[in-house]
Amino acid sequence: MKLQRLRIENFKLFRAPLEIGGLADGLNLFAAPNESGKSTVAEAIRAAFFERHRSSAVEHLRPWGESAVTPTVEIDFALDGKPCRLTKAFLGKKRCELTIDGKPMDGAVAEDHLAALLGYRFPGKGASTPEHMGIPGLLWIKQGTSHDISNAVGFASDHLRNALGESLGELASSNGDAVLKAVESERNELLTPAAGTPRGAYADAIKLRDELDAELNRLRADIEAYQSGVDRLSGMRRDHLRDEAARPWAALREQLTGAQQRLNEAKGLADRKTAQDAALRQATVQVNALRTQLQAMEREEATVVQREKNLLTVQEGLGKAMEELQAWEPRHAAAAQSDAAARESLRLARQAAARVAQQKTVDSLAEQLAALAQSHEKAKSEQDKVTRLQAEAQALAVPDGELKRLQRCADTLRTAQAKLDAVATALEFDLLPGAGVRVAGAAVSGLTRRTVIARTGIEIEGVGRITVLPGGTDLETLAIERDRARDELAARLQALRADSVAAVEERERQQALRKGEAVAAESVLAALAPKGLSALAADIAAREARLSEARQVLQAMPASDAQTPSTAQAESEEGAARAALATASAALNDAKVAAGNAREQVKAAEAELAAVKATLNDPQRAGRKAEAGAALTDALAQHAAVQDKVGELAQQLQTVNLPVLAQDVERLERSVRQAEATHSQRANDITRLEVELQVKGASGLEESASEKQRELDHATRRCAEFHRRSKALDHLLKLLREKRSTLARRLRAPLQKHLDHYLQILFPGAQVEVGEDLSPGRITRQGLRGAQSGEFEELSVGAREQMGVVARLAYADLLKEARKPTLLILDDALVNTDEERLKQMKRVLYDAATRHQILVFSCHPEAWRDLGVVARSIP
Repeated sequence: MKLQRLRIENFKLFRAPLEIGGLADGLNLFAAPNESGKSTVAEAIRAAFFERHRSSAVEHLRPWGESAVTPTVEIDFALDGKPCRLTKAFLGKKRCELTIDGKPMDGAVAEDHLAALLGYRFPGKGASTPEHMGIPGLLWIKQGTSHDISNAVGFASDHLRNALGESLGELASSNGDAVLKAVESERNELLTPAAGTPRGAYADAIKLRDELDAELNRLRADIEAYQSGVDRLSGMRRDHLRDEAARPWAALREQLTGAQQRLNEAKGLADRKTAQDAALRQATVQVNALRTQLQAMEREEATVVQREKNLLTVQEGLGKAMEELQAWEPRHAAAAQSDAAARESLRLARQAAARVAQQKTVDSLAEQLAALAQSHEKAKSEQDKVTRLQAEAQALAVPDGELKRLQRCADTLRTAQAKLDAVATALEFDLLPGAGVRVAGAAVSGLTRRTVIARTGIEIEGVGRITVLPGGTDLETLAIERDRARDELAARLQALRADSVAAVEERERQQALRKGEAVAAESVLAALAPKGLSALAADIAAREARLSEARQVLQAMPASDAQTPSTAQAESEEGAARAALATASAALNDAKVAAGNAREQVKAAEAELAAVKATLNDPQRAGRKAEAGAALTDALAQHAAVQDKVGELAQQLQTVNLPVLAQDVERLERSVRQAEATHSQRANDITRLEVELQVKGASGLEESASEKQRELDHATRRCAEFHRRSKALDHLLKLLREKRSTLARRLRAPLQKHLDHYLQILFPGAQVEVGEDLSPGRITRQGLRGAQSGEFEELSVGAREQMGVVARLAYADLLKEARKPTLLILDDALVNTDEERLKQMKRVLYDAATRHQILVFSCHPEAWRDLGVVARSIP
């Protein structure tokens, strides 16, 4: 199917008629900005084929704000080489007219006939949806849907299966599938489809077996526990009777009473020692306080001498600090003067360096200006050369195709002449010197050959005349063909003002040389003036202005003294002077701080000495010292008496171990409680165990265990039967699926072939599987980390978009082989494709365009410049 012309009127944003004609049989590229109507054109094509002309669900086809107009679409196309025209008008004056090879049809009959030919159907009512669009819905990609292919393939699957042949349809509807489904159904009753774990009756049997096994184990454990309980009850009764007779807890209580009495006596000694320890601590505190008071008075008397020595020491320190301060003041002044001189020297050095730098700037700008001026002259020369070469190439130009036509004329002439020579009469002469022979009035001599195609006379001097009558057939026709070819060649050469075909070929070669030289000159010109001669001239003017400004700045700078040191030397000297000044300032500041501290220390020492002398001169101090001495003597006597009592009590306590006595009481108390509790607990355990054994003995554990064992054996046999049946069904299902998959792959081979063809252009070395629904499945290709494999839906949106287009091209090839009509429409189908991958997709489209008509709509014209076709805009 090839579209040839499209006319739209009163259709969405196209109120005025829009006509697009001259569509190529291969690639057609429509490139225009957004909102210019590309998608509207594609929608008009879809509406013309997919929508019923009487449908009332196409109100959206009217232009905005126009409620009375009739959207109309007219399409001229070829179908199996037959000219066709489809005209549809919606909403207002509804009509449908279809003409195929001169045979007219109209109304719903025409629509149904066209749907049957192209492979789609109409809905029962309402607007057409993707599920009705069949083959065209698969091949005509709407904007933003190229990556979604599974649904489109599903809607077109019936037509694709027909293209693959009846066998694939039989594969899906044969009795073999019924058997497979039956086996799968019975297998799935016993095993889960995905994991193959037991389910249904099989799972119930396993559950019952496990429950019976657990219950049997529990019964066996109860039997073992019953037998063990009988033995344990006998031992517990024996121990209980022994304790009832011996009553061990009574003897333990008597031991506890004696231990408690010994502990109480020991605690009385400990309490008395604790009281004496407290009295001893109080006496010790009093002695220490009195001693501290007397020592403080003695230290105060010794402090006067120390304070006087401290005062002399700090006065000497003050004198040294003042000497240090006086020594650093002149040094600091000298360092400040040196620093000021170094800073001035550095300023002059930097000023001189700036002048040198400015001079270098001026020299550099002058050199750049000279180079630009030289480049400008060369660029003008190259521009003149380009103009001359282009003019020469234009003068030598041969109209497109004229050389080939000349060569064909020359070939025709040579062929006609060869045919004529083959049937013409040949005359060979081997004449003696001086022989007078004339052929058709022209003299001949020596060894020569002539061919004649018409009545020709040979005159021999002294002999007479010989007439040659050629006997070949069609001589006249061949001669006419030769003359016609010769005349046509001469006319074409005359039109080109050339003497021969070789001259025209040389002329075309010279034109190609001139073009090549012009391109080379343009390259040189681009290198000399990348932005053009005017930009280069502007650059020269700008640099002249900068040079003038730099010279003015240089002239304004003061002249430098020859004695001025270098910047590095001046900076070094300035740094040394700054460091020396910093050192002197720090030292001077330290000296000032030291002198101030020394003055404060002298004041503090004088104040401390005065305070100590005032304390010693107090008249009541001697009385307090005597009272403290007497009190210390009394406190020492009391301390000695208390200490003797504490020693005596400590000796008595050494014979009594109080912690051990307390542990004896605690140990015996626990022993009594444990003996009584053990006896009481054993009596309770005996009663409880007797009751448990009576209950278990009455429940018939042995009989129950035997019955459970029989039930367990039956459940185990049933599980084994289910296991064998599920394994057999699983194995049979696997075999059936493998056979079906092998047959399906063989039947999908034609589609696989076309997919592989395009895939090798897009992803060299990649492989793609075709699913049973005929959509792309698992894809394997080489990535950065080796071979990578994944499902189609796991690819990125861009990769799915590219594979969606590739798959549709493969479906189109398959349909073409089945002699089904094809047309591909790509409405911004590759918007998520990067630059490198888009190059490969252009190769794919260019290859597919040799077999199909493809309409490409895009809002990025710059991305499609190398598609090999001229981009058309929407008028």
